[in-house]
Amino acid sequence: MNMKKANEIIPSYVTNIFSFDITPYAKWKEFKKNELICREGDDLSDLVFLIKGNAKLFLTHENGKVTIIDFFKSPTLFGEMEFMGAQKFTNGVIALDKCVCILLPLREVSHLLRNDTKFLNYLCLFLCRKALRNTSNYATNQNYPLVNRLANFILLSADGEIYNRKHTEVAEYLGVSYRHLLHVFAVLCEADILQHMDKKRYRIKDFSSLATMAVNENSL
Repeated sequence: MNMKKANEIIPSYVTNIFSFDITPYAKWKEFKKNELICREGDDLSDLVFLIKGNAKLFLTHENGKVTIIDFFKSPTLFGEMEFMGAQKFTNGVIALDKCVCILLPLREVSHLLRNDTKFLNYLCLFLCRKALRNTSNYATNQNYPLVNRLANFILLSADGEIYNRKHTEVAEYLGVSYRHLLHVFAVLCEADILQHMDKKRYRIKDFSSLATMAVNENSL
């Protein structure tokens, strides 16, 4: 990627994280729906900025069971744990729809990143916010009704007014039964907040009511 093309593609909110010019090193890459962005168990080769699309982070256990760890919504960063040495091998990351990523090859920029105070300050804040989010999610899952948690999840993961996620994965992620999840979707449809389109696709008809439920979840 030449300098001109990099400057045209990389958003300023990414370049502003660093005190040095990343455009000579940055790689721009698109991923199709269901394409692996990071292969589970590989050594991390890139720091990845997700600038468009949604992805999921998963872990495969020794018995073959797959656990959904988290869902990513752009813009965000992943690969930071491996960069900091907290874990050697990466978890799997797969695109849920068309994703656009900016990749920074660590072999070329790791020494620059580790001496970049501006980037390290950003990374500390990013990790703190991530820890707070995980703590909040855990507390919410333990204490609040599914309808509130699901409302929040739908708003975070919807593409505009369309929500399209696998029920089995969402049920596991939210820690509820498949039947319970379907029941709450039915309740939201009966309340005319959602419209069931086909299979797992829903259209958000009432953003205001959905947002109120999600806000209530965070304010209780």
